[in-house]
Amino acid sequence: MAHQDSPPELYFDLNARMTDSGYLATCRGTLDDLAKLGLTLEQAVGRRFAFVQPDSNEKGEPDAWYFTGTIVNDAEFGYLAVADARGVIWKSEAGGSGAA
Repeated sequence: MAHQDSPPELYFDLNARMTDSGYLATCRGTLDDLAKLGLTLEQAVGRRFAFVQPDSNEKGEPDAWYFTGTIVNDAEFGYLAVADARGVIWKSEAGGSGAA
């Protein structure tokens, strides 16, 4: 369960990397999660989110790829989820409880 201070979680696609730290934010899972929050991509620009992609870690245990960051409207690629300086890590390494 997320802490009160934690940003809302959105799905991201690890395979949709467009820049060093940016992932396309137009995949169905991201759009669906935004809709659940009552937001469009346009409304989400500049807001902080936690981005997750459920997976299994190197030990085969349920975990998720994870980063915190913002959504930007990139001139070249369109809407991207951009990771903070920490980058993409396992959610369990961020103090999370594994896959969402």
